[in-house]
Amino acid sequence: MKILQQLLAPYPVEQFLTDHWTQKAIHISTNDSQKFHPFFSWGALNHLLNYHKLSGSDLRFSKEGKSLPDTRNPREWSDRLRQGATLIIDGVHHRVPSVAKLAAHLREDIGYETHVNLYCSPAEQRGFDCHYDTHDVLILQVAGEKKWFVYRETVLYPTSEMPSSKQNQPTEPPYLECLLKPGDLLYIPRGHWHYAIASEQSSLHLTVGIEGQTGLDWLGWLMRDLQNNADWRQNLPMIVDDQTISLQQQLETLRQHLIETLNQPDILSKYIDKLSYHSYPPLPVNLPAQMGNDIFPDLLMTRFAWSPLHRIRVKQLGERHYQVHIGSKQVDLKGIPEILVENLFNQNEFSLFDIADWTPDLDLEADLAPLLKSLVLEGVLQVVTDCDLASAAIL
Repeated sequence: MKILQQLLAPYPVEQFLTDHWTQKAIHISTNDSQKFHPFFSWGALNHLLNYHKLSGSDLRFSKEGKSLPDTRNPREWSDRLRQGATLIIDGVHHRVPSVAKLAAHLREDIGYETHVNLYCSPAEQRGFDCHYDTHDVLILQVAGEKKWFVYRETVLYPTSEMPSSKQNQPTEPPYLECLLKPGDLLYIPRGHWHYAIASEQSSLHLTVGIEGQTGLDWLGWLMRDLQNNADWRQNLPMIVDDQTISLQQQLETLRQHLIETLNQPDILSKYIDKLSYHSYPPLPVNLPAQMGNDIFPDLLMTRFAWSPLHRIRVKQLGERHYQVHIGSKQVDLKGIPEILVENLFNQNEFSLFDIADWTPDLDLEADLAPLLKSLVLEGVLQVVTDCDLASAAIL
């Protein structure tokens, strides 16, 4: 849990999971005011606003608990901020590489889908009324200060079908009041009411939403799987003249089928596999290499890299036969020696020369080059160029 440990430091991950996860909010302070600058900054926000075309669904404003009308006019954005509105940009992990890595690596750590929004609030302003979220959140204070008030839940483990707008607000006082300073983190479990007020400076923070899976999600997955069976899609018998015998018989047939489905020995492992591989970001586009051109631009010194957003899982199926999972992609490799697998999938970046050095018995043109070409064309392996390195340095 490297990224979670980094975010929570100096608080121990084990203690967080035992004492706070889904149970109680916690404010974790630090002396490092630039702790979250590798992920985001004022400069990154300015880049988003100046060089990205943000639609009304991605960029919005809220003031004193009320959403303001959509606007695509950049001149109005600054005006609204000066007038006390809070700026929200949803899905920052789709637009900023450093935030994309944060979301992807956190997903690897905890096994749940994550998303990241940003909030920019003028000094001494409150953007939202007291409310709760239907997912757990980590608030990363990037710049400025913000005072938070967190209350106990009034509904235990609310789902998206149970928004706070339809519930009574808590009557008890907040159990946590804290001032987030740059580098501080606040965890709020789903269902815990909260609101925040910016301090004497403009505030900038990232909110990492964590979409935990529940038993209802498992049932939803099972229902989608049952849709492949025509018996479950068939109309149920009508109730004519209060006669329900046919309906009862068909429901009993479906119930027995459901019991048989639940008793399948691999039913749980199928769902666990689905959780392990679903909702990953798409594998990176790597042109022109993925078009079949310039796969070895520097010949033996051509460098390759795995996606920094995806974890690689390798499963041995037989002698010299391996199954590779990267994100939601699956690739079968046959005739590959174990020494190559051990080296190839444990390096973030390597060259064609490195691979030749690992496996001197394999022919470069007949064995290694076709293997690398197939991985590049499948989209799981990237060709690294000088332009890529320059772009990474700029970002």
